[in-house]
Amino acid sequence: MYLNTKKMKNIFKRILSAIVVLNFAISCQEGCLDPNALNYNSSARKSNDELCEYDTNNKEFLFLETHHKFDNLDFNLDSIYFDDFGTMIKFNRAAFYVSKNCFYNSNNLCFDDTVNYLLVDPSITNYNIGYLEKDIENISIEFQVGVDSISNHIDPAIYNSNHPLSYQSPSMHWQMGNSSQDWSYLFIVAEGMADLNSNGIFESGEIFVFHIGGDPFRCNNHIVNCDVHQINDELKVKVNINWADIIDDLDIKNSNFTHTMDNIPLAQKISDNCGNLISEHL
Repeated sequence: MYLNTKKMKNIFKRILSAIVVLNFAISCQEGCLDPNALNYNSSARKSNDELCEYDTNNKEFLFLETHHKFDNLDFNLDSIYFDDFGTMIKFNRAAFYVSKNCFYNSNNLCFDDTVNYLLVDPSITNYNIGYLEKDIENISIEFQVGVDSISNHIDPAIYNSNHPLSYQSPSMHWQMGNSSQDWSYLFIVAEGMADLNSNGIFESGEIFVFHIGGDPFRCNNHIVNCDVHQINDELKVKVNINWADIIDDLDIKNSNFTHTMDNIPLAQKISDNCGNLISEHL
């Protein structure tokens, strides 16, 4: 018995529709993409950290407590500071990406090489950076400002909205062109006013803008030794973020703008400066 042409077309359409629905369901599958989790799902197409389950036996969350500084002063947006050449400046935006790459024990052995990304800005003072056994008193943490060369070219849309690598507002991502190889996160953003004519006031157009991104501008690894503090039911390490280090030895009056590729020497200097951006808070 043969099916007529119309019935064949209808069957084909139903099969095609089923395939499209199945592919859509697979492509939108949410899951836990944290390798430390018991239910880590490497095939998930979208990260959802709320789904992650952890073995908490003799372990607790480790939190990073940040203290924002400008040299010896507390750092706040809209406060007045001076660069190393005496130019008066005021930040109105400041943020950077940093990865926690490894925890080292007292024998200098890496015991957790899970990468955790943080989006650091002055409005946030606590970050969850992993799990730690309760009896550890001191660890070394390897930090790196920037985003690795694989994650740097992945669409931020795959991440849940609370993930640091998801789309941000204001934007922390360049997406120029259709090819992901032309994309990059903004590793470092610093913007504000600068007294460029040295008359003691901020006038219209007197600004500085530093947007640093692109694989070659990921900063060098930096290891910070930290005491582990037991505070109530949490483990904490405390670090200083010194925003003055981003503009160390930088004459903003004469070097006040880069979107990286339009002023590579300035972008490279700022990237190099970030090697000592994070230190232990004593």
